[in-house]
Amino acid sequence: MMRKLAVPLVSIILLAGCFSTPAKRYFQIVAMDLDAQPHAPIGKVIYVEPVRVDPLYDDFRVIYRVSPYELKYYTSVFWAKKPDVLFREAISDYLIKKEGFPRVMIDVLQGDPEIALRSNVRLLEEIDNPKNWFARLAMDLEFLEFKTGRTIVKHSFDRRLPLEARKVRFLPGVVSGILVVELDVAVRKLAEALAAK
Repeated sequence: MMRKLAVPLVSIILLAGCFSTPAKRYFQIVAMDLDAQPHAPIGKVIYVEPVRVDPLYDDFRVIYRVSPYELKYYTSVFWAKKPDVLFREAISDYLIKKEGFPRVMIDVLQGDPEIALRSNVRLLEEIDNPKNWFARLAMDLEFLEFKTGRTIVKHSFDRRLPLEARKVRFLPGVVSGILVVELDVAVRKLAEALAAK
């Protein structure tokens, strides 16, 4: 009797294992520069505004593109926070570490900023091609005079870089690397624009 029950029971357990959902995974965007060269001194307090993310991409779920016409969401891979929060934290942390600004603020009531950084994320996705996977990040960065709202300098980019392997775990690192490079370019443009005044 026990043997007769054991075979179906084992089969049920094995089938349940096949249909079990994979463990959820959470990723962050962390802008780190291993070179760690400081930015040129700007000498002005900066306020990092809340980051605007295109509503399609401002989702906890990580998006991947399978064709120019089709996007999909991973069912078990998520951002640790919504992208608007992740990007604002990554940008402000990076600017603090690079020491170009005497103060970097995310609360406008805690000081008297002279410059504001306005950021807009247009695209944040993994591109899954048959042979290679890519990370794609497209953003607009704009430095403004805080009091007047006048634009000092704008920097826009749309970059796509390959992942080390066809695994989603490489996506956050590549996206973070793109953000670092482009922030450096934007801050350099700001320093040049202020020096030319």
